[in-house]
Amino acid sequence: MKSLGVLLLMLLPLSVRAATLSGFIADRSNGESLPYANVVLKGADRPIGALSNVDGYYAIQGVPEDISYVLTISYIGYISFQDTLSFRAGETRRLDVQLKPELIVVEEIVVEGKREEEEQLIQPGFVEVETAKIREMPAIGEADILRSLHLLPGIQAASDISSGLYIRGGGPDQTLILLDQMPLYNPSHAFGFFSTFNPDAIRDMSLHKGAYPAKYGGRLGSVLDVHNKDGNRKGFDASGGISLIAARLTLEGPTPKGSWMVSGRRTYIDPLLSFIRDEDTDVPTYYFYDLNAKLNQDFSDNDKVQISGYFGRDDLSFDVDEDSFFGIRWGNTAFLGKWTHVFSPALFGNFVVAGSDYASKIELNILDTPILLSNSITDFTIKGDVDWFAAHDHAISGGFLATHYDFKFYQEFNRSSQFDLRLTPNLLSMYVQDHWQPGSATDIRLGMRSSYFSAGDRFHVEPRLSMSYRKGNWRWKAAGGSFHQYLQLVTTELFSGGDYWVPLDESVKPGRSWQGVAGVEWEPSERYQATVEAYYTDMANLIVLDNRIAADIDAKNVEDTFVSGGTGYATGVEVFLQRRTGRLTGWIGYTLGWTRRTFAELNQGKAFPPKYDRRHDVSFVSNYRLGRWSLGANYVYGTGQAFTPASARYSLRSPAVPHRQIENLVLPSDRNSARLLPYQRLDLNVKVRFRAFEVNGEFYVQVFNVFNRRNEWFVIFDESDPDVVKMLPIVPTLGINFNF
Repeated sequence: MKSLGVLLLMLLPLSVRAATLSGFIADRSNGESLPYANVVLKGADRPIGALSNVDGYYAIQGVPEDISYVLTISYIGYISFQDTLSFRAGETRRLDVQLKPELIVVEEIVVEGKREEEEQLIQPGFVEVETAKIREMPAIGEADILRSLHLLPGIQAASDISSGLYIRGGGPDQTLILLDQMPLYNPSHAFGFFSTFNPDAIRDMSLHKGAYPAKYGGRLGSVLDVHNKDGNRKGFDASGGISLIAARLTLEGPTPKGSWMVSGRRTYIDPLLSFIRDEDTDVPTYYFYDLNAKLNQDFSDNDKVQISGYFGRDDLSFDVDEDSFFGIRWGNTAFLGKWTHVFSPALFGNFVVAGSDYASKIELNILDTPILLSNSITDFTIKGDVDWFAAHDHAISGGFLATHYDFKFYQEFNRSSQFDLRLTPNLLSMYVQDHWQPGSATDIRLGMRSSYFSAGDRFHVEPRLSMSYRKGNWRWKAAGGSFHQYLQLVTTELFSGGDYWVPLDESVKPGRSWQGVAGVEWEPSERYQATVEAYYTDMANLIVLDNRIAADIDAKNVEDTFVSGGTGYATGVEVFLQRRTGRLTGWIGYTLGWTRRTFAELNQGKAFPPKYDRRHDVSFVSNYRLGRWSLGANYVYGTGQAFTPASARYSLRSPAVPHRQIENLVLPSDRNSARLLPYQRLDLNVKVRFRAFEVNGEFYVQVFNVFNRRNEWFVIFDESDPDVVKMLPIVPTLGINFNF
């Protein structure tokens, strides 16, 4: 506190005598804000600069008076803005700037913008993938944000039909997933084939693979932050697509002082299933749909209000026979109201009221025996974030978050209740961080986050640090911090609709991790970039579902149903090589990694690899543009998943039932001590652009798993030989995208 007071006293005289320049930076074509644009004033002995924040707002404090400056505002992919300015002592000037998009085409060289430049410069383990690049990648049915991330180093999938993220040795529950600051707890459709993110509605997406900054919290590993489009402020726009599986449509346009956006998507596989269903062919009934909506309104130059929401559902039912059926329904609902206010040229704030609800319900009837499982998690959040552009070399931010949770889990067998859990904990968090630029080549971000979780009266303080240093074409980066997690996902790892969340109550300690990341980046030109990063994560207080407990146990708390007190670590090296401009673009990614878990009650207390431990992981992603045509290819190779083999077989006969058949059983070996065959897959696509009736269109044909390699998924042991369950075969699809 004493050092902060000294800093304030040092800055106060400067802010009184010197001038201040501030404003918003936006895209001239549609009015969308441009986060992390570069703003520089040249004219003094040392250039004075700043970066716009996530809402496109910038401020430069401490501008000396009576000097002629050249102002340059630049953003990759846009024409730079330049102007000559001079300031009076103590002047406060507001300058909102709209940049014009620039498409540079020289021998088919296309330069595209990097929306999250600040994070790429400061934070190791940070990834930003533009939706335009996602659409170029081969996929199953249609482009998908989460599945595209599996092609990056350090990120894996559980299977071909999983959109879950396994990042740097962490499970899917260790990644915080946000949509316009609204948390989503199960962002998947069609059992993981698709995520809930409609690519037509997404503006940008950023991923912190580890050691993330203090403004985020609540997960041990990583953060995926997705933002929907604000809507076109200049005119009406429509885009969409039709594939063999689903259709989607996005509409956006202006209001008198703002914009709106509505985007919807629905599968139409249900009428196709109905068509092939008859007395001899039993097929399930299935569909999913989702809806995104957003409204932005400017009430003044300093006050903006945003309202956004998401709603999505999956519904599947299957009549196995006359006495048996299976049905499951799950989905997310989320809403947000945000007020953005400029308190002063150097003080900017966002205040949010948000809610999120995830619910799933599974109903089974096996030979007239009903089974019911119902799970829901609802949260209501109030949060605020403030950015203070204290000086040209200090940007201080801070904020708070208050969340009320409502967890419900109910299990019923033959109409008899087995497990009925309801918990309503609260989470309170605060953070502060300072982005300090002691020199033009050095960035340091120091932060602190504190959290209180009411279940068990847990209070934790989490320091965070990241730094980078640039010299020529080289940049060295490092980051580290402490993280805690108060929620646990119980996952089948087969399909996501059956997953459920529980809070970690007073019977167990919350998960804890310490993370460290260091890397070097080489950027010889705009076209090429190479990055090497090493990471280490130490984990404690881990828990896993206890599969040994009886089905009819009367569980009272988390300790009754989980094995707790686990420790673990994840470490590895990632190599990422990119070609970012030209006719041929793409990347090569390689990960060498180790992940281990240790529980006193499992595997005789010996460390074991989780199933998503993968020693080697290689990906090649390429796209070649030739006029109206675009050719894309993905190739993936990975070490086979770990599984538990059988070490012996034995037979049991009950002496109390003489005529009972012999029961043949399998004796498992050490946990996950064997490997499936390596994973390999090649995907291809071909796209051609066209224009008809004032509509811009794109027709595509893509093939998933071109070589029809049936990669191994998991092993089932029965009385005969073990059965290896395989993943997807070759899957060809075609479709049309359009825009007008």
